[in-house]
Amino acid sequence: MSMTRPRLLSEARTTGPAVVLLAAAAAAYTAYVYIFSVNVPYQDEWAMVILYRLTVHGQLTLTALWTQHNENRMLFPNLLMLVLDHLDHLNTRVEMFASCALLLLTVAGLAAVYRWTTKAALLWFVPAAFVIFSWLQWAVALQGFAIALYMILFCLVVSLIALTLAERRPWFLLLAIAAATVASYSSTQGLAIWLAGLVFILARQRRRRQLVPWIASACVISAIYWIGFIWVDTGGGVRWAVAHPGVSLHYFSLLVGGTVPVSRLLHLGTTQQEVIGFGILVLGAAAFGYWVWRPASGEWLAVPLALIGFGVLIDFLITIGRAHLGLQLATSSRYTLFNLWLVAGVWLAWAAIASRTRLPAARGLAAILVLFYLLDVVGSYHSGLIEGRITRVQREQAVSLVRHYQTAPESQVVPLVYQVYPGFKPLAEFLAAHHLSVFYH
Repeated sequence: MSMTRPRLLSEARTTGPAVVLLAAAAAAYTAYVYIFSVNVPYQDEWAMVILYRLTVHGQLTLTALWTQHNENRMLFPNLLMLVLDHLDHLNTRVEMFASCALLLLTVAGLAAVYRWTTKAALLWFVPAAFVIFSWLQWAVALQGFAIALYMILFCLVVSLIALTLAERRPWFLLLAIAAATVASYSSTQGLAIWLAGLVFILARQRRRRQLVPWIASACVISAIYWIGFIWVDTGGGVRWAVAHPGVSLHYFSLLVGGTVPVSRLLHLGTTQQEVIGFGILVLGAAAFGYWVWRPASGEWLAVPLALIGFGVLIDFLITIGRAHLGLQLATSSRYTLFNLWLVAGVWLAWAAIASRTRLPAARGLAAILVLFYLLDVVGSYHSGLIEGRITRVQREQAVSLVRHYQTAPESQVVPLVYQVYPGFKPLAEFLAAHHLSVFYH
């Protein structure tokens, strides 16, 4: 009793500062989206203009909602974006704000389930939140179409919460499976949620009650996803990755290292990013190793291990599909989002180990990681600010091109607005005729 009371008092003293820091990180991210977002369809977002036109003409079908967009099935994001577009005349900023709101709710849910499972003070969660709210995700934060990715993250956390609650109320398992299904039919990356849930269940040793239904659901939902799937041969694949292991490993490490911005001040380039990425992967593997060494730790390592497994599987799939295109693409901002969660998972794992054990090495490593993450976050603000300004200027140019679609030159439309130039004018004409997007007043 005397040991518990001082601990509770200590946690109470740190909760206030932790809440303030979390609110500051969330506010900074929200302000970033508000300041640099621009209402104009950009590249992939024209697919929603096509779907919206089908809706207006009464031709929208389930087939159109289910049809692949590149290598993704986006049934649920398509439905959500159509609703949002109907409410605010195809304003892409609304979708960006919706993505922002989803991220805020997701982080709040992650903080809650992390606290439930680890019993750690909220202050331990703060570095992870700052990483997740990194401005390095500017490419998806400033594109409404990317709401599909934020839906996946939201569903991931909902699944983890539901799996936790299912221990006392079994029907929550249905909610977890439902959330995983929505994620699966939001984008290909959403299928990784089944691995994350599997790791979570195994770590908490809930094998009989949750494992079989979860695996069975994963098989059925995944099988449906691939029915009629059109595979596009881009020259990569498993065979290419196996035949070029060195390049594949470099690419894989750079995907994770891309969460650290290039900095002349800190002398950070792609080589340093690769080394840092490899180091983060080693720490993630070490967290899994600690669980194997101390199986009882799975009860409070379950959330971090799920995030690490989730991020690693997505990076594996990206490496197979994209490594042959060149290492320069590995650090693209569009691949940063899920890796931010992987990096956050690594921190949460070692924060849990440091807070639950008396291992001096774990506490020393946690201190080093805090310093590293602090420098990373500061660097991400600087880099994100530059990219945000560039993106806003480009989107404002896109607004002018769409408004003057009849005379807009192909040389400007293709890089700034829409890659399918012959289809641009009819879609822009539709927007103008129905007073949508940039034509709405």
